Amino acid sequence: MKRTLLFLLVVFVAAGCGKDEAPTDLVTFQVRGVVVSVNMEKRRVVMDHEEIPNYMKAMTMPFKVKDSTLLAKIQPGDTVEGVLAVSRTESWLESLTVLGSGEEPVSPSSAADNIFRRIYRVGDPIPNYSFVNQEGKRVRLGDFRGKALAITFIYSRCPLPDFCIQMSSHFARVQRALKKEPLLAGKWHLLTISFDPDFDKPAVLKRYGKAYNADFSTWDFVTDSLSTIRELADGLELVMEDDEGGLIAHNLRTAVIDPEGILVEVYKGNEWTAQELEDAIRAAVTKAG
Repeated sequence: MKRTLLFLLVVFVAAGCGKDEAPTDLVTFQVRGVVVSVNMEKRRVVMDHEEIPNYMKAMTMPFKVKDSTLLAKIQPGDTVEGVLAVSRTESWLESLTVLGSGEEPVSPSSAADNIFRRIYRVGDPIPNYSFVNQEGKRVRLGDFRGKALAITFIYSRCPLPDFCIQMSSHFARVQRALKKEPLLAGKWHLLTISFDPDFDKPAVLKRYGKAYNADFSTWDFVTDSLSTIRELADGLELVMEDDEGGLIAHNLRTAVIDPEGILVEVYKGNEWTAQELEDAIRAAVTKAG
């Protein structure tokens, strides 16, 4: 399993570093699990799936479905089986067959879970969180005051091309684009936060950044204690849960903080584009004058 997973990561990261390569590699896996929720509008199904041999351990996660007719045939509680297709740039369910029906699963989260969480909304100031970057140096969000700051969350061992790999690929495109604009020089910064501090040590983060041709002068890769990371992650409603085999089940959050430290944009999931993030950073810089 480790060799297969390593091969997939090398292929997908190499592809993500390029500019606009067409996907040429396609791998398929059999997947089986229980439907947790269905979103027809976004063509997504959240599934509590069993282990996918040679790919990932059992976990609950969302899957893209290109053929919306597949979603019309399923409902929460159904046990389903299908084929997961994984290319260099995305993953999706090619087929779904209902094996049996059951009661709708109870969501593990509830309103009570949020009572003691500080949720950050657009317009809120973001605290001066502290992290350790790819050079082993301590950096704080306050260090970037006076600049528009874009942050996203990843872990380097994530195998899905449309999760962490896509976040890093988008950031790489944004960095290439903004570096070409002299008027924006010194007015923006990118911050990638790993929520896998036990594995993603500074040296690992540095190698990871180099794989995306990152210019560390305007793009830091950081991590810290899980308590620090969870406080910021909870504030942005990022959910992460440790799994076996070094994998982490999680959703996605990307945010933009203006030069005064105010949250101005939050992107949920992976529906956003690099162009949208570029525009949000430019808007934050322009607003600051």
